[in-house]
Amino acid sequence: MIFPLAPAHLFGFAAFHLYVPLLFLAPGLAPLPLLAFLLSLGIAPFLPRVGYFLPVVTRGKRGAKGVALTFDDGPDPEVTPRLLDLLDRHAVKATFFVTGEKAARHPGILREILSRGHSVGNHSFSHRPFLMMQRMSVLRDEVERTQSVLRQFGVVPLAFRPPAGITNGYLGPVLLESGMFCVNFSCRAVDFGNRRIARLSEKILRRVSPGDIVALHDVFPRGETVERLLNEFNAMILGMKGMGLEIVPLDRLIGRKTLLRDAPAGGSHPAALFYDELADDYDREQFHSVVSIARRKEMEIFEARLPGLFSGEDRVLEIGAGTGIFTLAIARRCREVVALDISSDMLKVLERKAREAGIANIRTVTGNAETADPGGTFSAACAFSSLEYLSDLPAFFRRLAARIDPGGTLYFITARRSFFRFFTQIGNAARQGLWLKAHSRREIEDMLSAAGFEDIRVDSHLLKSWFSGGMLLEACARRKRAGACGS
Repeated sequence: MIFPLAPAHLFGFAAFHLYVPLLFLAPGLAPLPLLAFLLSLGIAPFLPRVGYFLPVVTRGKRGAKGVALTFDDGPDPEVTPRLLDLLDRHAVKATFFVTGEKAARHPGILREILSRGHSVGNHSFSHRPFLMMQRMSVLRDEVERTQSVLRQFGVVPLAFRPPAGITNGYLGPVLLESGMFCVNFSCRAVDFGNRRIARLSEKILRRVSPGDIVALHDVFPRGETVERLLNEFNAMILGMKGMGLEIVPLDRLIGRKTLLRDAPAGGSHPAALFYDELADDYDREQFHSVVSIARRKEMEIFEARLPGLFSGEDRVLEIGAGTGIFTLAIARRCREVVALDISSDMLKVLERKAREAGIANIRTVTGNAETADPGGTFSAACAFSSLEYLSDLPAFFRRLAARIDPGGTLYFITARRSFFRFFTQIGNAARQGLWLKAHSRREIEDMLSAAGFEDIRVDSHLLKSWFSGGMLLEACARRKRAGACGS
């Protein structure tokens, strides 16, 4: 479930909860928190570097020493081809935030941008001046129409830049639905779409610093010549190099993929995008951060159950295998493991671990667990803190039951609905933009029974108290055998 939380939501929540007591204690002051919140809603959209409504990337990752060049509003038949030649002469790669309308009108230029090794981003379809004042349906249509145009070129942009960098409360959910994130800028010449290009290079060079995302435009300069514009770009690039600033691709500067090439037509699921970016640091985070409390408890439970879960002839399906935190131990005890995960980059880490450990009986499958085909049937299936992402868990259990051999085992650990779990759900919604589902013990038992499992055992773990029954549910069940009573 997409459920993004941002500072705007928290400010609104706080404003309302201040308003209520003030209404009784100091009625004259009661409207002030709400008025402050309303004022923030009017100002924040015009602050492109402030992630008030959603996370906004405006600079390179911490410690970045280079700068990235980005060009908005094209492609333009008079400017973009000549700009590409200029960038080639300087061996510089840039990102072009194109409008869907112009990309469809000038397909040859778009292909040239991609063939020369540059990236493209989504800059809406029509670049409406007041797009962020429109309904969510209009914004969604502008984003998706551009994605549809660009898919025809074999690419799926992950980076979206709103017109003029203006954001609103609708943008976060719309981008998450499309598997995208927002990229604005930290350095620009305020050229008003190349209407004011005089001293453009001078303005940029005076402001630019390591880590900056520089915003420019590849559209015809009003009242000037293309030659003048290109001279400004050339002077800017030479000036940056003279300052010792390396001009690097945007994805390298920010440490995130900005474009998928040869991507599936459906684009990226928000969870896939999030975990692809996190893959290299995932294990460190899981065991050396706040979340390690739950992960270490999960490992402890799993290691205690492992000897009795799998046998040497088992073919095991692991759902949400990730980087293989549990996979390698399972593989050492069974004939084959099919490791399914939505993130291809997480599975690449798993594959590297398996090679280093000399383990050859793991097959990885990239895909959404609710729709992917892992191939064949299994004597056992397992999952560790991954079922929370599924949109329809009862339906998933029913489909999974058909994949498990009669008498086979299903074992998983998942989130338990509880007082403490609620706060982790809020934290995850703020970080990933996804509301991870938690369930009660009774709900899990009922789902498994309805899906055709028996011998169901569900236990709770972690932070159990008189007012909270724990944060983790451990479940083990057996697929009913053919002909069994009630099957």
